Amino acid sequence: ANLMELKGVELRPISRDALVQHDNTWEFRFPEYEVRYTKVVIHEYSGDSVAINQIEIGNVQTNSDQIPTEDDLLALANNDILEIAAGDHVVATYTDENTQNEYDTSQLLTRELTATYNNAVINAISYNLTRAGGGGVSTQRKELMRVDPGERIVIEVIDYDEDRSNEIDTISVEVTVNGSEPLVLEATETDKNTGVFTREIDTAAEVTEGALVVAVGDIVELKYLDRQNTFPGHTVPRVRRVYVNEPTDAVVRIIPSLAHRIEGAVLPRAEYLSAQVSVLNDSDPANVDNVTDTPETVDTPETVDAPETVDPAESSQLDAAAVAFAVPLLVEVFDPDRAKDSGSVVNVVLVTTGGSAVVVECVISNAHSDLPQSTTENEALLAGRFVGQVIMQLGSKDTPSIIPLTAEMPRGLIGRVHDGKEEQELLPGLVAMVLNVTGTDTINLRYKDEVTPADEEKIRSHTARLVVNGELTVTDREYEESVEQLHVGEKIFLRVFDADQDVSDERDSVEITLTTKIGEQETIELIETTVHSGDFTGAFALTANENPVPDNFNADDPIIETNFGDVISVTYTDQRSADSVGPLALTTEIPVVVGTNGLVAAFSKAFNDEELAVETKFRIAESYFELFKSHKEIGRDEEQLVDLESGRRILQEVMEDYPDPKYVPRISYLLGQFSQELGQWSQAIASYEVILQQYADHTLAPDAQFKMAQCYEESGDFNEALEAYVTLAATFPKSPLIASVMIRISDHFYKAENYVIAAQVGEKFLEKFEAHEHAQRMAFRVGQAYYKNEEFTRAAESFDQFTKLFPDDTLGADGLFWSGESYRMAKNNQLAFRRYNRCRWDFPASEAAKFARGRLALPEMLNQFEAEANSIDNDN
Repeated sequence: ANLMELKGVELRPISRDALVQHDNTWEFRFPEYEVRYTKVVIHEYSGDSVAINQIEIGNVQTNSDQIPTEDDLLALANNDILEIAAGDHVVATYTDENTQNEYDTSQLLTRELTATYNNAVINAISYNLTRAGGGGVSTQRKELMRVDPGERIVIEVIDYDEDRSNEIDTISVEVTVNGSEPLVLEATETDKNTGVFTREIDTAAEVTEGALVVAVGDIVELKYLDRQNTFPGHTVPRVRRVYVNEPTDAVVRIIPSLAHRIEGAVLPRAEYLSAQVSVLNDSDPANVDNVTDTPETVDTPETVDAPETVDPAESSQLDAAAVAFAVPLLVEVFDPDRAKDSGSVVNVVLVTTGGSAVVVECVISNAHSDLPQSTTENEALLAGRFVGQVIMQLGSKDTPSIIPLTAEMPRGLIGRVHDGKEEQELLPGLVAMVLNVTGTDTINLRYKDEVTPADEEKIRSHTARLVVNGELTVTDREYEESVEQLHVGEKIFLRVFDADQDVSDERDSVEITLTTKIGEQETIELIETTVHSGDFTGAFALTANENPVPDNFNADDPIIETNFGDVISVTYTDQRSADSVGPLALTTEIPVVVGTNGLVAAFSKAFNDEELAVETKFRIAESYFELFKSHKEIGRDEEQLVDLESGRRILQEVMEDYPDPKYVPRISYLLGQFSQELGQWSQAIASYEVILQQYADHTLAPDAQFKMAQCYEESGDFNEALEAYVTLAATFPKSPLIASVMIRISDHFYKAENYVIAAQVGEKFLEKFEAHEHAQRMAFRVGQAYYKNEEFTRAAESFDQFTKLFPDDTLGADGLFWSGESYRMAKNNQLAFRRYNRCRWDFPASEAAKFARGRLALPEMLNQFEAEANSIDNDN
């Protein structure tokens, strides 16, 4: 045998001089090690096996043995001490002889405890102090990576093994700068029995008493000797490094969400990033909290007005990125000198060539990262990587940038989006700020790099373009489901969705080519459904003609010539697609069936005035809706279904004959009402969402928001209903429906026994709508809610306020009685006595007065009567 292997210690050959042999006893001598356990490995031997009679491990200088121990292991089982080692499982058991179980038998109760050591962690941290409500100050812990000379470093050691007493313990830590002579400091436990130790270190650029002298580019190494642990099992130094900040050149980009190239290959980021990470990789692992604080000073959109300061070399560093419309825009900034701690943030400005602009607050994040793995758990903080996201919306600079969040929109975006104003208020949780873009826009990312090695401020930039795969479908008349065959005499409904073809503030158009097997060939336009929808539709009649004439399409009389058994081929050329560098042709074929269904219909009046025609059809549809409600109320199911289908058919005719988008809100509103009356909640919600998403400024939008919330509530999903109600209040604060919303919310929480919120909503209601027809009921409900919540004094005050505001209300007697009840429960017998008395005097014939007289017969009320009488006598 020529090796002694120690777990956690490097294997070293033992020289012949270190081997001493006495007959059959071999002695291996090697330097002293601190180990948890040992393992003997014999690599070479003669024969079939090795026979070892005994192994002893000890100190040759003191002639003492560690293994085997001096204690008799068998005798240890009989003493009063529980001997344990790391990794042991301690199990305590108790037999419960008398139980109440089914068989009246005893049961064995056990609890288990694992004996182990803790692996210590050393961190560098800092604190962010913010003012909390009520004048308090909240402290937020941040992981520290870089400091400027003059800033403070807080050493944090987490080692529960060193919590040795019930007092505040201390440990020793070492601090070195660039490998210099270590400075030994004492770290103190944060509180009794926490196992967390901290020590503050002040830094300075010059020699200062009590401060650590550092210079730009220095590395401050924090070291703690972990004596008890499970890995590697022996004493090991835990190390963390803090870097003294030095200027770096920032690198920015919009991360492509598509592999498509616009002007060339998307180049990798600067090579110095990998080098930066590799230099920092020697840091010890640490838990990093990704905290997003608001800094005292932030970049603003003023960089938008300074394009002349953009470095030309920097702007061409990366080619334009291709970004998809369906996912949030993702921006990335590498600026190590700004990544001082896990709460660091930077601001970038996104500007489109169309004039839209937002500020994205980017935070330290590993999300969507391709950074090389390092020994730390937060590669982003090491590399100085900041990330932010913003939702894109089709629109121009005049399109509202703050919109309600819908169910389809992403949640939990990285960072925060704002307008760059000095007083930045957080947006409500149900709305979001978006970046408005069109298909012709170039999105410019601009970042102000304030600290650079050249000691001059620079604007770093990158650009992106919207690239969307077009979708071509032949649909039914509602433009929802695709169809597999067509009929002569009916219409073909075509739909193209291509967001990057929304190029103006008007309704845009795209061209498609339609050819048939028998010779028809036409180039026709599909019109955008609404401004900035990116959705293009068109409906064209199919007429029978065995010998079609190509290129004779007339927009005023849009017909396609085909015949029974024909095959129609529709082609749309997507000019900018993620699947191809050049234009991409999308083609679909659909057969025309042999024969068609006959249709008999009554003649209808033809209107020369479109407005009059549409208004007449709307009136007819509304009439069917009223008939539908009447038949539903009296239980005539067949008639109500006929009314429903007739009303829907009229609305579909409006959509087909007059495809102007200005009629869509009223159509969707009526369709939503039909579905809501039938209890078809999802269909009703979908109809109302059409108005809210595409026509948010329409006069029907508040009603649609309210009715959508009603649908959620009636379907049993009050969480979504509450969200919709709050969105109504945030989006349409002047709507008269707000009062009804608050009543429904208060009523829901009252029934759910959440009386605090019910009362708070009621009080807000009374502040805003004191003259509302239901104000009396809400005022009384506030008192009830406080009483139910056992806040009796506030309940009594609320009932008093009710009787003061509404003295002639039918609930006046009840208000006085319940005010007395509340004061009695609050142990204020004097005021309770007076309220009971007023109730029986002012409303002697009421039911409440009868109960009040009963309460006045209580002993405490009789005592109060005598006290009142005595006070009158004394006054006389």
